[in-house]
Order: sequence, then structure tokens, then C-alpha cells
Amino acid sequence: MTSRFNNLAQVKIIGWCCCFIFFVRLCNAQENDAGLWAGVNVEKKITSKWSARLTEELRFNENISELGTAYTEIGMDYRFYKFVSLGVSYRFSQKRKVNDIYSLRHRYNIDLSLKHKFKKISVSLRERFQTQYTDVNTSEDGKVAERYLRNKLTLKYDLGKKYTPYFYTEWFYQLYNPEGNELDNVRYGAGFDYEISKFMSLEFYYLINKELHVKNPLTSFISGVEFTYSF
Repeated sequence: MTSRFNNLAQVKIIGWCCCFIFFVRLCNAQENDAGLWAGVNVEKKITSKWSARLTEELRFNENISELGTAYTEIGMDYRFYKFVSLGVSYRFSQKRKVNDIYSLRHRYNIDLSLKHKFKKISVSLRERFQTQYTDVNTSEDGKVAERYLRNKLTLKYDLGKKYTPYFYTEWFYQLYNPEGNELDNVRYGAGFDYEISKFMSLEFYYLINKELHVKNPLTSFISGVEFTYSF
């Protein structure tokens, strides 16, 4: 009886040690980073249905110690109805690689947005089809497009004041992947819009960006601020 008890105790100890080692390796396999995103938007209302926009943004990573990405984006939006709109945009970005060289990226977006307001709560759903080319003239895969379908759900609460809090979640689903399409990134964010005047506003937010289905997933904790001028 004593021998069986000792054997069982040894098995439990070995099991707990294996679980501990697995937990430590799992924690070590996950990487965390802090970031800061700062952007400026200019929006022009052309007609009651058409509008144009320009965005400049800087994104700092490596615990806000280096400029990871800088981009310029231009786009047009058309509002079919009060709650349905379609947008197209082009983004030129420079993203820092591990060798400290910035790669050039060209992105094309098509957005379909649906919005509805339930008393003080507004709900919006944006479906984005995204196509991106990286280092077109300097890489063997430069002319191979990377495509995503991105689903973004946003909830806003109207306080009847100058600031409007919101929460959103966004899912990135990779398309046309030779190894199989999959969900490989997710974001959760919260913040608020602050109306400075009729033409100017500020947005402050905090988001968590998490990679999925990769060997060493990176989780980024990002603070952000955006200034918007509309006319």
C-alpha cells in the first residue's frame, strides 16, 4: 500500500512539474509591447452624399522607443442612405523591419458601413476588404497581394455633451492564404471623442492588439490620439 501511495505521489509530482514547465514556456512564448499612435485627419464634405478624407499617422512601438510605421491615406465616401455608406481608400505606408530598414507598402481598402441608433446608443458595423502589396520592386513576393476581410463593431453612447465614449472590437480574417485562410489578429479598444468646435475634434483611445495562430504571438497595448478637422 505504501509503495502504491509513493508511486501515485511521484506521478502527481511529475504531472505538476510538466504543467508548470508548459505554463512557463507558454508565458515565455508570448511577447508584449507598448505603443503610441498619433494621427491627423482632414475631412471635406463635397455634397450631401460625397465626402473626401486625408489621414497622416505615426505609430511608435518597442515600448514607444522607435517609429514602427508611418502612413498617408486618402479616401472617398458615399452615403447611400442615412445608415449605409461605401468608402474606398488608398494607403501608402513605411513599416520598420527587424534590420531597421523601412519597407514600402501599398494598401487598397473597400469599406461597407452600416449604422443605427437605439435611443442614446449607436451601433456601427464596418466590413472592410483590404488588399496590400509590400516592397513591389525590391522583393520576390512584392507583386503577391495580401488580402484581409476585417470586421469592426463599434458601440457609442451619446451623453449629450462634448465627449462621446465608445467601445469596439475588430477581427482580421486572412484570405487567399496558400496554407489556409484563418483569423490571425484581433483588436479590442475603448475611448472617447471630444468636440472642440463645430469643425475640430479630438479622439483619445486605448486598444489591445493580439496576434493569433502564430508561434510567438505579439500582444500590443496601444495608447492613441487623433485630431480631426472637418469642413
